[in-house]
Amino acid sequence: MTIEEILRGESKNVEFKEKLPDKSIKYMKSVVAFANGGGGKIIFGISDKTREVIGMKGDVFKTMDAIANAVSDSCKPAVIPDITLNTIENKTVIVAEHS
Repeated sequence: MTIEEILRGESKNVEFKEKLPDKSIKYMKSVVAFANGGGGKIIFGISDKTREVIGMKGDVFKTMDAIANAVSDSCKPAVIPDITLNTIENKTVIVAEHS
């Protein structure tokens, strides 16, 4: 994920979340849509309104585990996202990619 891709904004296969929502249902619909379609990415740590790179706060590995567990627990048949860390403008974002 590059700053140029972020500046293009959200699309049918890219979604931004400023932080991990308290309820996974807020991003699980996108996960299912991406899994059933041509794939996609949810990038956590970017404002969806301003496209500003906010970065993730706290224990990013714990957050990555929470995303993986929410997807695993919510999707039947199983969806296995590729969850990675990226650094953009010296801030850490989490990219959950579904194919």
